[in-house]
Amino acid sequence: MTALLLLYGVKKNCYSIGMTLYEYYMVFPDGDIQEIFGTLTVGSLYDMNGNRLMPPLPTNKMIVYQVCGKRTREERGIVTTYYALEQLDAAELRAYV
Repeated sequence: MTALLLLYGVKKNCYSIGMTLYEYYMVFPDGDIQEIFGTLTVGSLYDMNGNRLMPPLPTNKMIVYQVCGKRTREERGIVTTYYALEQLDAAELRAYV
């Protein structure tokens, strides 16, 4: 079953059949970079660990990032995706509480 899923493009353990490594990174507003397990959705809300936050949020006094951009770099055997984040302030988070 796993071989069948890999054949149709479902990635497991970040590898595909052709031994291409897929890497994903969050790029914070201050320039720090953190590797994450999978893809992010542009426009969605995430915490600093890459976990998606679904509205309604418990409070507007949280550290929340929104994905504002995506950049993919391909090299031989490695596809790296960088997600640019912007931090939302308390006033902006009121819309999601």
